[in-house]
Amino acid sequence: MAEPDHGPGGAEGTGSRRWFSPGLERMGAACAAWAIEQTEAYNAYHPAAEWHVDIEACTFRQGSITVRMAPLGTFGTDGSWVWAWANPHMHPPGSERLSLSLDLRRIGEERDVPELVTPRLELSEFADARMALERLLLASTGTVAGRGYGSVTAGTGARIAMVMVDEAIPRAGFDLVTLPRRIMQGIEVFPHDPRATVSGYLERHGAAVETAPDGGLRGVRGDHAVSAAFDEYGRLTDLSVANADTAV
Repeated sequence: MAEPDHGPGGAEGTGSRRWFSPGLERMGAACAAWAIEQTEAYNAYHPAAEWHVDIEACTFRQGSITVRMAPLGTFGTDGSWVWAWANPHMHPPGSERLSLSLDLRRIGEERDVPELVTPRLELSEFADARMALERLLLASTGTVAGRGYGSVTAGTGARIAMVMVDEAIPRAGFDLVTLPRRIMQGIEVFPHDPRATVSGYLERHGAAVETAPDGGLRGVRGDHAVSAAFDEYGRLTDLSVANADTAV
């Protein structure tokens, strides 16, 4: 049985697009670093193995471990993406399992993110349709604070994408050693707003974030303060950690 995907794939699209709308790029930047970290924690807890998905029960089994999930949408063999709330044949209107995808649609309405309110997205317009899918899933998972995400191939060849919501899946912990790498991973995937990536990651881990006197960011968590500096183009130029009592 085919193994599910938990990360970027290599399928190519037929178009030339690289980026989503400004709204989705901003949304993704704000949660990318944390979502990548959390998805890695999920993959370690629920490694790829022979699998079974029960859409009606909202469960996803791999090996001997079964977790609760929420269906997000489907990625067709033609490169199209259809949100779960826009797929009545698979998910009858009013189904409880639609709550997470409907939450994302509401967020899209509130934050002016057209991709979240458009029933069908043509990801084939992107040069790499599968990478576009992974970026969409990562942004969605981070925005709703999911426990991770995954996708599996149905008999039709379409991929069914899910956000994991099981509280048994551990939350990724805060680690000052890996913090720079996490921030840079987030910026690499969603590069348009490094400032949002830094502040979003620190806030998700409980830091109090404020604008520093030099215009950068300062996040305080416990005994430590994380400082970030940016150039005139908004690019991250420095990331440092100091004792919160002495950092300025």
